[in-house]
Amino acid sequence: MLADELKRLDKFTKLHPPYFSGTSLEDAHGFLESYHEILCNLELVESNRVGFTAFQMQGPAKRWCQDYELGRPAGSPPLTWAQFYRVFLENFMPHTRRKEIRRQYLQQGPRSVTEYEMRFIKLSHHATFFIPTKEESVRRFIDGLQYGIHIVLARVKDRDFISLGCRDSASYKVHLH
Repeated sequence: MLADELKRLDKFTKLHPPYFSGTSLEDAHGFLESYHEILCNLELVESNRVGFTAFQMQGPAKRWCQDYELGRPAGSPPLTWAQFYRVFLENFMPHTRRKEIRRQYLQQGPRSVTEYEMRFIKLSHHATFFIPTKEESVRRFIDGLQYGIHIVLARVKDRDFISLGCRDSASYKVHLH
């Protein structure tokens, strides 16, 4: 490890991040949410995030992580955070809970469009398991808007495209049909 990485590991352990063992009573999504925040605050590069998170696993979760790594083809690049997030949740979060999170984040409900957007962006930035591509993200965002707003957007005829921006300053366009 480089000196910078050792300093980050030291800061990381001083934060006393929670351990995860993979029992049914543990909140896998909450675990990843808290780690995402910690890792972003420590400014860890993408390639170190998975290793730091795996460092805090115990028991069955640690064994799962080791087995998963051993099962990957030799010479595979390190897992990205998005890849790790997806396989971790597939293994440690019941399908019904994943559906509930999708519903919770991907529907505007009684929230304002701004509140809905903030919740949607929070999920979509680090949960590619739920929203795999930017195009899918835009489609699901629009689909999750309240019916009246959705209809107004669908009727836009003077403009072929609606531009939507992301927090990372990237913007993209999606054609509405």
